Amino acid sequence: MGIDADRLAQQVKLAYEFMDALHGQAIALVKDVEAQLAEAPEELTCVRPGGYRYTINPLSMGLDRPRTVIADYYSLFFHYFAQREKTIPLDGDVRSIAFVKVVLREHELRHPEVRLGVMTGVTKPPDLAGKWPKKFEELVSRLSHRALTRPAWSGRGTVEQLYQSSYVSLTVRGEGVRLSELPDSEAVANRVVNPLLKMYREATQ
Repeated sequence: MGIDADRLAQQVKLAYEFMDALHGQAIALVKDVEAQLAEAPEELTCVRPGGYRYTINPLSMGLDRPRTVIADYYSLFFHYFAQREKTIPLDGDVRSIAFVKVVLREHELRHPEVRLGVMTGVTKPPDLAGKWPKKFEELVSRLSHRALTRPAWSGRGTVEQLYQSSYVSLTVRGEGVRLSELPDSEAVANRVVNPLLKMYREATQ
């Protein structure tokens, strides 16, 4: 029995339309968070590792173990920059860094969720002084993929964990909320932005 060409075409169309809508919702959410944070007294702005963009899962175009271009998550980091500052140097004291990660797909994740919180105690090993990585922006992809990971954060209360690698160590403190619980900008403010600002203020006192 052959493939029904019209049915296959319709399924492909619907699948792409759904993914476009889902990813559009995720991007709209992080842009809403960004806009609300910019209006807060802390003046937190988006960390830009390579222009104005988000961080998604590592991709591979190898045919042996391909990773599709469908994003598993969207991550953004936020920091207070003084007027002359444009980057976050790792050789020295690093001010707390806020983050938001919209997780759409992850092993054993039952419900898409938003993870929010603060990274503190960001420290580079002394033997790497003056060497790569020289700024936090160079690590955002690695940290998104490895420091803000499973198990699911929603329903767990406060999540606190230590992340250590050859390049950096830091403490992650945050919480999670299901994506389905964020239907509008007011919900984003109450469930994401306000708790995030509270954690950031506590971390920078």
